[in-house]
Amino acid sequence: MSLLAKARQFSKLHLAALLGVYIILQPFVDILTALGARAEMSATVGAVIRAVFMILCFLYVVFICKYPGKKWCVLALGVICAYLAVFMLWMFSVGGLSLCIANAKELAKVYFAPIAVVFLYAIYREYGHMISTRAIAIAGGIYVGVILVAFLTGTSFVSYSNSGYGYKGWFYAANEVSCIIAIASPITIYYCLKQLPSVTRKTWWKGALIAFTLVSVVVAANFIGTKIAFGITLIYCLIASVWGVVMYAKHRTAEYRMRMFIFIALTVCIFVLYFFSPLQSYMSNIYMKLLHRDPELIMASWSKEIQEASRGTWLRALIDNNELVQSIDQILSRRLLSASPSVQVFLDGGLMTKLFGTGYANTEAYGRSIEFMIEIDPLGILIRQGVVGFILYFIPYAAFIVYAAVQFFRRPGQRLGSLKYCSYLYSTLAAFGISVIAGHALVSPAVSTFMVVISFNLWVYTREQNKLPRADKGA
Repeated sequence: MSLLAKARQFSKLHLAALLGVYIILQPFVDILTALGARAEMSATVGAVIRAVFMILCFLYVVFICKYPGKKWCVLALGVICAYLAVFMLWMFSVGGLSLCIANAKELAKVYFAPIAVVFLYAIYREYGHMISTRAIAIAGGIYVGVILVAFLTGTSFVSYSNSGYGYKGWFYAANEVSCIIAIASPITIYYCLKQLPSVTRKTWWKGALIAFTLVSVVVAANFIGTKIAFGITLIYCLIASVWGVVMYAKHRTAEYRMRMFIFIALTVCIFVLYFFSPLQSYMSNIYMKLLHRDPELIMASWSKEIQEASRGTWLRALIDNNELVQSIDQILSRRLLSASPSVQVFLDGGLMTKLFGTGYANTEAYGRSIEFMIEIDPLGILIRQGVVGFILYFIPYAAFIVYAAVQFFRRPGQRLGSLKYCSYLYSTLAAFGISVIAGHALVSPAVSTFMVVISFNLWVYTREQNKLPRADKGA
């Protein structure tokens, strides 16, 4: 048997389990990443592992994968590679080899998601493999569990050291782990409720683990100190409570009654705990004052570097002179201001800048610093990678979201009859909302891992439901 044949046989038997393990290990990877970053390591565990995973995905699709539609996957990877080659040539013409090297790290992070999507599609079409709901739920449970344990033991890192609010567990970036918790929590909650009926006296430990996970979800939503985790988790539980009431009224079974009561309890607990949480303190003492344009806080939130880089930009002038735009910028936690230098370089650039973007690193040719983060993903992709990169990268993602919405309304009764489907749909739409409003999600491998996996599973479940008769299917 040839080496390729052995690889294909191994993949058929073990790849699904290995991918599940990879997802479950994500929180531990992020903990090691935080420790490495705090130790000022040049290469963190997360960066290395996810880069290796992306390379292996690419090599698998090109050299190992074998099914009739493979050419479309290879074509997709070819288009990505062709774009990146042209992009690098453009960067070389602007700032030489040093600018190309400076952009390479960010490009690897940004293109993790599309390469992972192609890989997941290929193995699904070849073997029917997909990452299980169980793996996603366990990973989500570990993330929220770490937040709770770290807080209770007094070992948690502070989410925002400049304000002193929030507890991010043993993770490095509060915004990233907040996005992951927001996206994964609906799947974790669904899976916990699905497993509850199987708990017996002999498996009491399973019930204790489920209770600990649900408590952790409630605590993490409030104590990490970000609006994203709190808002998305609370809204899911609120919508699910309405769903639970309707489904119990319709079916009158013990399982639906249990789901209804737990969803209502989660909603109440998240809401009540808010008034004793770091998030409430941050909202009262920092965020609301910024919204009311407290001049001292506004100036304190502007670093000298961003003030200098944004001076004389169109977007900065718009923020200063338009109260509506100023309010939007405050709501978005200064995301428009931080983007203003890069937006100005993009606007001032020629045709090639418009087509292929500014890239991610500074060069003398730009005349101002562009390394301030553009956290809103669509804007960041457009400015950094131009119109061509935006069309290749973000438009297909937006098209999938439209597809998901259309598919829901084609069979609303059947979709609503499945808590599993609704949870996946909610997480997928929440991930898109995070990407568009808060950002730094689609282009962050730690977050995009869950965005891609959950969105892909939704696509699979949609296809499976579409093959069924048009009737409600509980789950």
